[in-house]
Amino acid sequence: MDKNQQFEKMARRVRWRRLITTILIVIVTVPVILILGYKASQMLAAYQVQKLNTEMCGREEIMAPNIQISDQMLANNSVWGGQVVSHRYKEIDGYRVPWSMAIGNYSLLNNSVLANNIGSVDLANSGAYDRDTQTKIPVLYNNRVKRPIVKPAQEIAKVAKMKNYVAEVAVTFDHPLTYAEIQQKLPTTIKANWLWLGVSGKADSTDMENDLLGIQLENGKINEEEYQQHRRTFQQASKLELLDYDGFDMAKYVQQYAQKYPKLKQAKFAGMIVSGRSEEFKALANQSWITASSVGAAVKRVPYQPVSY
Repeated sequence: MDKNQQFEKMARRVRWRRLITTILIVIVTVPVILILGYKASQMLAAYQVQKLNTEMCGREEIMAPNIQISDQMLANNSVWGGQVVSHRYKEIDGYRVPWSMAIGNYSLLNNSVLANNIGSVDLANSGAYDRDTQTKIPVLYNNRVKRPIVKPAQEIAKVAKMKNYVAEVAVTFDHPLTYAEIQQKLPTTIKANWLWLGVSGKADSTDMENDLLGIQLENGKINEEEYQQHRRTFQQASKLELLDYDGFDMAKYVQQYAQKYPKLKQAKFAGMIVSGRSEEFKALANQSWITASSVGAAVKRVPYQPVSY
């Protein structure tokens, strides 16, 4: 074998060794890269889920008029993103009424959630309705708006004539009231479920897709500690990506509210949503401090399920 043949043989060996080495490197590194990439994507997704979950919880705390959540869960998930879904309901004096879901989307790099109810409200001459369930929405009014999208209603007297029902009614005050003043005016047979913070200027609250700012009460009551918890959420409103409605900056308004009313005894409310047995609403009919009353969900009472209030 001459020197040229020996050189070619050695060269072939070197090439094979390099090829085998390259293949081994690929076999080892590609799975490692895939695993690291998957873990990185999961970390990014987890961050977006946590951020989205915080935003949705904050919104549902301060911007869900007498609407409560039964759970908040992941749905339609993939490596690239998915959804956070809240199943919601209303509780009307012990009777539960299904409500539309709140849904947020997330990807590896961002997340987005529309205002809690935007796009899920149908407007009609007779009022506003939840699009998914077609349940009537109790409407609150800005007294400074002369011609709101939804015509002001006076429905308490009609509710009082209903027999064997439980109902929720949105009550708009003629002027802002403190919690103590509300307790004095409200009959003991009617429960305050939700207190409305109001709006600024001439913002039309009937044209806000039911995205109103307020406080949900536990068993019709609220104490200073609970108010401070809500107030802390008010102060963080700029992180919740709330919408503006016709110049009404919701985040700015609720932050100013928290600053203006540092204590529960100072806080003033523009209206409320109350619930109770239909016959008991007679005590609220024709009250001068009520400028509008709009009924929402109403449920026929049944003997096997007593009312809660």
